[in-house]
Amino acid sequence: DVTGRPIGMIGVGQDITARKQVEQEKSRVAQELQTFIDTANAPIFGIDENGLVNEWNNKSVEITGFSREEVFGQDLVKVYITEEFRDQVSMVLNNALGGQETANFEFPLFTKNKQRVEVLLNATTRRDVTGRSIGVIGVGQDITARKQVEQEKSRVAQELQ
Repeated sequence: DVTGRPIGMIGVGQDITARKQVEQEKSRVAQELQTFIDTANAPIFGIDENGLVNEWNNKSVEITGFSREEVFGQDLVKVYITEEFRDQVSMVLNNALGGQETANFEFPLFTKNKQRVEVLLNATTRRDVTGRSIGVIGVGQDITARKQVEQEKSRVAQELQ
């Protein structure tokens, strides 16, 4: 009124149903993609821009014996790659961080029980919504058995000569 006392209230509302539905769908898709990563029949790991592990799927756990909790936040190259391959693996991951992706890179990974596992790796740049590189996703394949067969074939061929 004229004395400055409130005599009512005006409210403005906006229907945000569509926005909420989009948010829910984004969340559902993100959860679905995480499930695909976790349950894939291939080792999948991720590192951030500092080389620290931020993704480690079930197959990675199965192959290496290292749990997610053990590897998250650890420097992948310094902790889980043997000295002789650190430079090569580091170069592949750094290249991917810079946008130069690598396919079919072979390297050994050592398990918690000190067993050697041969891995064939594709390293892909992980980007944020602006396109900035924020890490690397590695999708691998355990080729240990294949490599053992190849070595045995070579040995037998050598013996036959």
